[in-house]
Amino acid sequence: MGLNRIMDIDDSDDEDLPELPPDWADSLMANLQNMPGAPDPETLAAQMRQFTDGRGNIDMAKLMQGLRSALGQASAGRDPSSGMNWTATNLAINKLVASKGDDPVPPPPGNDMLDAFNLANSWLDQSVSFDGAMLRLELWNRERWVDKTMHAWRSMCAPIVSRLGDALVGLAQDNLAHGVAAMQELSGIADMLVPMMRSTASEFYSSRLARAIADLAATTLSGTDAALPLVEPPGVALLPSNITAFTAGLATPATETSVYLLLRESARQRLFGATPWLGPQILALIEHYAREITIDPSVLRDGFEVDQLDQMTPERLAEISAQVEDRIFRPATSPEQKAILTRLETLISLVEGWVETVVNQAASPWLQSAPELTRVMRERPADHALATLVGLELNSRRVRDAANLWAYLGHERGIDERDALWRHPDNMPQAEDLDDVIGFVKRTIEAAPDAMDAELNWLMDQWRQDDNH
Repeated sequence: MGLNRIMDIDDSDDEDLPELPPDWADSLMANLQNMPGAPDPETLAAQMRQFTDGRGNIDMAKLMQGLRSALGQASAGRDPSSGMNWTATNLAINKLVASKGDDPVPPPPGNDMLDAFNLANSWLDQSVSFDGAMLRLELWNRERWVDKTMHAWRSMCAPIVSRLGDALVGLAQDNLAHGVAAMQELSGIADMLVPMMRSTASEFYSSRLARAIADLAATTLSGTDAALPLVEPPGVALLPSNITAFTAGLATPATETSVYLLLRESARQRLFGATPWLGPQILALIEHYAREITIDPSVLRDGFEVDQLDQMTPERLAEISAQVEDRIFRPATSPEQKAILTRLETLISLVEGWVETVVNQAASPWLQSAPELTRVMRERPADHALATLVGLELNSRRVRDAANLWAYLGHERGIDERDALWRHPDNMPQAEDLDDVIGFVKRTIEAAPDAMDAELNWLMDQWRQDDNH
């Protein structure tokens, strides 16, 4: 139904109206009707009849005010900065997770599981200087894992949605600028349609996000199995259904695999719990990398034109997403992007290399299957979610380099001095140190007295400050 017909405008008064581009009203009505959260067509039509003066002519002031109201309704429930409806996205993820098979809520850990948990941590006490007394074992199903990690995914992915929204807004504003250039009264319509463009961008990305997280939920073995700080310490979470599927393809006894996984997750949570800067630093680097991603508007333009939004159904959005999802992010080419990627890759590799080193040290005297399980864990695509959602590929070779560095440093300086490097980010090895493990360890040994003096000086400063107070 066209806007002129809704308003019953008298054609004899056309000369008093601004000259409108062809079919602008029908396109506008169709766009409003197809926006997520928009009123039903009858309600919208009733609203549009209000935008006339006493003679049935268009009242531009009323029209613009009505558009603001309608667009405000479409934005309800969405994050203002990104346009993403995170509640709806969470529901979509859980729906996909449920479609992947039966996954009952596990009962609380029984005595056998608690005994294995305590055994694993008693072994870790011999290979790690970080305390594990605060750790608590939890058993989750996939839906619980999604709900408990969604805050971290939101932090990582919101900048990507915003960047995609910026590109779509720019594309829409360019097209609308040509369509309404002669209409001063409608000069603000492009700005008013920004929320709709951001909603479209969020719908475009939401299905991609839902699929990636649901796929990861179906395979993740523990809370932080994805090499990311997704679960706050002191929680040590395992997913029994996924572990059962994982162990079915291994020659290793299921009990040994469970203890090995408890070792890995407990070691990782000991590390995150003892280094409050580490988790936020990893997430901050991911967010920074995402903010620097450049979206190519031509990729979007190849998929659809803004003036065809009245035909933009959810099915069409999904089809477009499948067509351009592998093309939408340009490779990191700027020096800043490369530097961020290198720092992030190095830090995650250091975390995973440290976990591998301390777990092997703890498990080797007791588990004959430890070397084989280490090999299997290395081959799992733990960073697949980053590659899918952020366009970020991590090099597994760097994890081996980091494991060699931690093992050699522990051998030369002992567990306490090895773990002491985690006290502050400035102490951490850099990318070039992973290429020269022996050189880094030698430099660390030579600098040890100076580092000890610095630590003592810092303690003295703290005591002086306390005395002054």
